[in-house]
Amino acid sequence: MIKGLLALDENLASSIALRYAARLVTMLPLQLQAGHVEIPDEKQYVKGTGWVRRTWEQGVMDAGRQAIQRLLNTEKVGCPFIGVPKVFVGDRDDELLEELGTGGYDLFLEGNLNTSNINDFYKLVSSSLYAKSPCPVMVVKNLVAGKRVALLCGDGVDHEALIPRTLTLLNGNGFDFDLLFYRYQENGGPVIMGKEEAGSVLFAAEELLRAENRRAMSSQVVCGTPEGVADMLKKYMVVASSFPLRRSPRLELLAHCPSPVLFCK
Repeated sequence: MIKGLLALDENLASSIALRYAARLVTMLPLQLQAGHVEIPDEKQYVKGTGWVRRTWEQGVMDAGRQAIQRLLNTEKVGCPFIGVPKVFVGDRDDELLEELGTGGYDLFLEGNLNTSNINDFYKLVSSSLYAKSPCPVMVVKNLVAGKRVALLCGDGVDHEALIPRTLTLLNGNGFDFDLLFYRYQENGGPVIMGKEEAGSVLFAAEELLRAENRRAMSSQVVCGTPEGVADMLKKYMVVASSFPLRRSPRLELLAHCPSPVLFCK
């Protein structure tokens, strides 16, 4: 069984992530825990550890519970949760990291609709929450149907780690896997090339899939600008890759990618 933490706020991004998660649980042995962090206003922040502080914190948590319950009541999705939503008060990254570290989660999910700005996306993937997460992270950008998964290689991706870690999560029989090797091209494109253009990488990746009793539906090199190639990725329910450790064409590609992105470590 896969245990996932779904971060929710009362906004459109969380609404889409909630609907997407409800679809995932029909395809995977996935148990979800909803989590929400209330970030207190500095003007209202109460210091100390006494009764006044505890009363204030309880009031903030109650407001958070009400916000998440409104979201769940509005969406009315059949998404089963392990228990009632967990509400925390404090710094969002710190609180979610602590829950991920103590809760034994296999996956962290959250919605984010504003990733096309490269600087903002780099801040997101290099944040302490993402960098220190003990488990893979899924960024849900849109509600994409289907069952196709892109395994994005090239530009520093360790395919020997990416493929088994992705299959550990996406282990349902309903998924079809495509192998893509991205190659940056300044102008034109996207251009599709044969897998031999990636050297031995895609051949080795195919062997890794076969070792897990899977096969690649397609295996190809894709050349072009990040924006151009990203448009090709909109047909995938999930685009899986490793965390970009630096600013790179692959980071730009994943920033522009309209589909949910799974970051594996």
